[in-house]
Amino acid sequence: MIDDRVLRAGLLLAMLGLTALAAGCSGGGDQASAGTTGAGTTGAGGSGESAAIAWGSCPDDFLSECAAVPLPLDPSAPDGEALPVFVSRRLAPSGAARAQVWLLQGGPGDSGSVFKDAIEQLWQGVMPDIDWYVLEHRGVGLSGRLACPVQEDPGSEGGADITASEWPACIQALKERWGDDLDHFTTSADAEDLARLIDRTREPGKKVVVYGASYGTTRALRFLQAHPDGADAVILDSIVSPGAQHLSRYDTQYDPVVRDLSEICAADPVCGAKLGPEPWAKLDALFGKLTAGHCAQLGADVGLFASIAPLFVQIPLLRTHLFPLAYRIDRCEPGDVQVVGHYMQTLRDLMSQPGESEPRASVILGTHVALSELWEEPAPTPAELQARCDAQRFCPREALELGALYEAWPRYPHDRFWGGWPGSTVPILAMNGLLDPQTPIGLAELSADELTAPHQTFVAVPWSPHGVAFESPVKTPGAAPCGTQMMAKFIADPEAPIDTTCLDDLVPVAWDEDPAVVEVLFGAKDMWENTASPAHELRRAAPIDWAAVARLARERTRWLGR
Repeated sequence: MIDDRVLRAGLLLAMLGLTALAAGCSGGGDQASAGTTGAGTTGAGGSGESAAIAWGSCPDDFLSECAAVPLPLDPSAPDGEALPVFVSRRLAPSGAARAQVWLLQGGPGDSGSVFKDAIEQLWQGVMPDIDWYVLEHRGVGLSGRLACPVQEDPGSEGGADITASEWPACIQALKERWGDDLDHFTTSADAEDLARLIDRTREPGKKVVVYGASYGTTRALRFLQAHPDGADAVILDSIVSPGAQHLSRYDTQYDPVVRDLSEICAADPVCGAKLGPEPWAKLDALFGKLTAGHCAQLGADVGLFASIAPLFVQIPLLRTHLFPLAYRIDRCEPGDVQVVGHYMQTLRDLMSQPGESEPRASVILGTHVALSELWEEPAPTPAELQARCDAQRFCPREALELGALYEAWPRYPHDRFWGGWPGSTVPILAMNGLLDPQTPIGLAELSADELTAPHQTFVAVPWSPHGVAFESPVKTPGAAPCGTQMMAKFIADPEAPIDTTCLDDLVPVAWDEDPAVVEVLFGAKDMWENTASPAHELRRAAPIDWAAVARLARERTRWLGR
């Protein structure tokens, strides 16, 4: 019997971070003692680029050694103002590492603290002879986090979130605080930070490998554009293709994945028996029925359901629950109403658990990069963004909300690297899941056409969503995810052919959920049918705050950190 607390931990890890193992930790702790300018401020001159890095202790959610390294706020002015750029590391226990691996988190705007659990629980066991380094993007966490303290205060209108009515004052505060220096919080400036830090930590006989996840791939590609020989190898996980992947089209990326899942459902003996040969048509018809008031007993309108639905596309742990819930809502018997209510109540409880005590991610930095670099040109109008969303059944509304800020935002200008691919010849392993709504496979596989030098390989991973290194489980008991297996062998020998044999061992999408998980989340013994589970009888009767469920679902599926 699975304990509720165990399930809660697994769900929270999956929902709060990049993946189940790469999730954010508790935060807090004292800032690393590095003898440098404090995070969030700039100092006058003296970036000390030739000085040794003063490694010190770390906050609880980072690795074993940390430093806030003063680097030029303007990379083209090395003797100008300095910005503390936060970096953490964990050296190989043996003291004889064969490679230094630099980890770049995505978002844009998420924190590198997400990698701590990945290293401790997965990678360190599979790759024990690696020195791990994590670079915090400038403007995030302890790298001079961009913030609007008044609008992000827990006591403000939206709490830690910034509401539509708070954004104008937030934007004005940013302009007053940073002025033209906002133009230095860019992907290219981050690439220069990485280059400087690699130069100061590189050791003879150790390969330097850069790993980027999601927007972290944008960071890695930009680094290769500016420094084609700056690393010995690069790993791209869930690829943001330059000039093709735009956050302005983010709201259109979920329906295609649900259509693919629907085809898998149709071929599955369990799901297909319930939904029939065309599950997508059933889902589409259900949305139409909800618009007409179907199953009013649930107390939720179609808009609320539509805002919750993307959660089940993005999070692997939940995606096989989408069709049973739709099946129950469509049938709408009294038992179904109770089970769906119980599920949403439990999900709300799980998503309401407190997160990090000290903010690391920066929605400000994320918005700054998104609107400056990851947006179509010419920019779509608000009406065009609304029309795109209206044409979807599963619309996260992220592009719609970001687009409302486009005209007012102090965007930075494009530089010579914008929209381009690197010409570097270093070995590259590029991986993307076939069921990824954040970096869709059709755009990610453009990398196969652009990165064509020897030892540059693109691998499409069946069944996998976002974050292939973590979300590619295999059938072999105790074996690491397929993405991690490929990553480890590539780091060992970047010029060897990519070993993709683990693709034959992948766990497929199936509707054979653990009965203990079903009992906790559905409050029943069966995902599909009304076989009561007395242990959860009372919880099913509790009233559901659908607006709260929708709000929390939106927070967990936002583009930030994905």
